[in-house]
This record gives sequence, structure tokens and C-alpha cells, in this order.
Amino acid sequence: MKKVVFLFVFIFISTHFYAQDNPPVVPTNNCTQTLSGIVKDLKSSKLVSNVFIQLYDGLVLIDSVQTDAASNFSFKVTCNKRFNIKAKAENYAINSKIVFSLKSYQGKIWEVLLYPIREFKYRVPDKLIDIDNITFVVDQPTFTLKTRKQLDKVASIMEKYPKIRVSINVHTDSNGIVDYNLKMTQDRADRILSYLIDKGIDSKRLGAIGFGSTQLLNNCTPDVKCFESEHKVNRRTEFVVM
Repeated sequence: MKKVVFLFVFIFISTHFYAQDNPPVVPTNNCTQTLSGIVKDLKSSKLVSNVFIQLYDGLVLIDSVQTDAASNFSFKVTCNKRFNIKAKAENYAINSKIVFSLKSYQGKIWEVLLYPIREFKYRVPDKLIDIDNITFVVDQPTFTLKTRKQLDKVASIMEKYPKIRVSINVHTDSNGIVDYNLKMTQDRADRILSYLIDKGIDSKRLGAIGFGSTQLLNNCTPDVKCFESEHKVNRRTEFVVM
């Protein structure tokens, strides 16, 4: 009887210590699934090209891809999880979409819709940020509340595209003294520069040039009589993407 009790105690102790040294293995989720999607214009339903797609697990960025020629994208993901897709493209608002890697969704094509907005415009040979014309108080570098809203749009676009650099080019019409116009436009350009820096834009991404009346868009030179509407064309502030 003593031998039986001893053997039982020995087995119990051996099993107890073995269990401590070798904890049970927790099974891992080795299942993977292809998560695929396509990007379209919300208004026209046309395919959107050159879309940058980011995949998030919660707040953690997992992967990123560029859509192919047919506006498709795909990721290899763990099964039975929830993800967040963030899509951004030039001249579109950023959009996010919640997607799932469930067995029932295997083979599903997730559709991401982007809302078109005008961010850039082109005037050969330049690419410019598209905003309403900046207005200033007459003969001063001070700008209006409406102007501040337009500058906030510039800051937002530069945050969206952290690799672009912008030259702030300020122009005026041919009225007035040439040297005065040059100084006034430079003061205005510097004022805009300071505003954007205060909004968090790195100064290394910005340049500021006051051109005065040296780059007119029409023939309204000092010796040519023009309507006010023609002079107004030359009074402009441009944000040229470099």
C-alpha cells in the first residue's frame, strides 16, 4: 500500500513540474486571406487611377500599396479580422472604409468611393494648388478672413502631400511704381509664408517671391489702356508646386 501511495505522489509531483516547465501551446491563427478592392469616383462611378491605399489594424499601419492600371488593390491579411482601409488620390478627398477578412467574404471585391475635389490645376508649364484668388487690404500685406480660409486649404493640401514643395508667387498689375510693387508683393509673399509656417508647414518646403508687375498675363503694360477687369487678372497669388 505504501508503494502505491508513493508512486501516486511521485506521478503527481512529476506531472506538476512538467506542466510548469512546458505550458500548453496556444494555437495561432495561421489562416491568411486575400483582401481585394477597387476605387471609383463617387459622382461619376469611373475608375480612379494612381490611388495610394493604406491598410490599418486599429491604429497600426500594416501595409500600403498603389492601385494598378485598372484601379485594383489587394492585401494578404489574417483571417477573421477587422481592418480599416484609407485611400487618397490627387484631386480627391481622403476616404476610409472598414473591411473584414471573414470566410464569408472570401473573394469579395471591396468598393472604395472617393469624392472629387479640386486640389491642383495646370497652366503650362506649372502645376498649381487650386484655390480662390488671395485678396489683400489695398496697399498693405494684410489679408482678409476669406484669404485665411484659402491659406488653410493650402496648408491642408501640403499636409496631405508631405513630399511637395511650394513657391508662393505674388503678382500685381502694372499700375504704380515698379520698385514699390516689387516690395509690396514680396511683403505679401513673406506674410503668407509666415502664416503657413504657423500652421505647421516646414519652412524648407516653402519659398516666397514677390514679382511685382514683371510677369503680366496679358498686355496691360503701363503704356496700354486696360479695363479694370483686365488689370484684375494680373493681381494674383499663385502656389506653384516645385
